[in-house]
Amino acid sequence: AAFCSLLLRWNRVHNLTGVRGAAELIDRHLVESLALRPHLHGTRIADVGSGGGLPGLPLAITEPARHFTLIESRAKRVHFLRHAAAELRLGNTHVAHGRAEHLRVERPFDTVLARAVAPPAELLMICRPLMAPGSLLLLLTAPHLHEQFRGLAPDFALRPPAGGAPKLKSAIVVLERVEGQRHEGEIGRAHV
Repeated sequence: AAFCSLLLRWNRVHNLTGVRGAAELIDRHLVESLALRPHLHGTRIADVGSGGGLPGLPLAITEPARHFTLIESRAKRVHFLRHAAAELRLGNTHVAHGRAEHLRVERPFDTVLARAVAPPAELLMICRPLMAPGSLLLLLTAPHLHEQFRGLAPDFALRPPAGGAPKLKSAIVVLERVEGQRHEGEIGRAHV
């Protein structure tokens, strides 16, 4: 409730997200963010293009044992994310200001989250340097885009959502990073 209140209040002034009311925020964004919870893998989670903190902040609130890095390039959104994490006392949350593809990570993330960040092929290029074999990429996307991820890259395998997928307006896409060829532009990283 505190997160929803903060987001709606800041959104009126800073236009952080397209959400215009509490009902839409809860029905669409909060429910869909929390639908990713059973699919989270490991303890290190990245939210690429976090925007107004969806899905990262609701998941950080409900998963205090996991560490969330919210990655956002727009300063006004970064300011909100940092304020929200402090206001909500989320010690498990770090906000990284910058583009995900330029972020240098010491250790790959176990799970990477993304929602409306880029077209499928571009999204894989953006997220690849943040991941290692065994990492999961969880996407909330338009249902008609789900199959576009099948066979898109040799180092990503489409997996069925664990326990099935709930009825949502968006589709949950689960991609596992698997052993594959190195891609041009991949940023070097330490192995797990």
